[in-house]
Amino acid sequence: MTRTKIATLGVATLIGIGAIGFGVFMVASKAFGSEQHQSAADCATTGNEYIVTIQNSKLSIDNIHAHRCDKLTIVNADPTIRLMAFGVHDHHQAYDGTTEQALAQGKSLSVTLVQTGTFTFHDHLHDEVGGTFTVE
Repeated sequence: MTRTKIATLGVATLIGIGAIGFGVFMVASKAFGSEQHQSAADCATTGNEYIVTIQNSKLSIDNIHAHRCDKLTIVNADPTIRLMAFGVHDHHQAYDGTTEQALAQGKSLSVTLVQTGTFTFHDHLHDEVGGTFTVE
């Protein structure tokens, strides 16, 4: 076999493996995604609102127990810009369509609590500022 044929065969094999891997990924995404892609539109009305204020690099509430369709609002009262993110530090995960959002002083981030389970949020730039919320 010539080098050109070997190289072509190698590329074709890699493309085939990539296509199979992509297909497996898409099937897995659909299988697991049905629970993860709920949206605020699924809630006819919003329940309670939990307001977490960041002041002096501390959270007013760091552990919230809520119900589905309640609302979580994070307010930055500090002069420090906060990059609020959902998930653990460096492994952010979207919650209600939001992965992370920069908050200047006086700005807020609100999400409707549509996914059930226990979740974390933190300031990506100052990860000691963070908490959890549990949605039943």
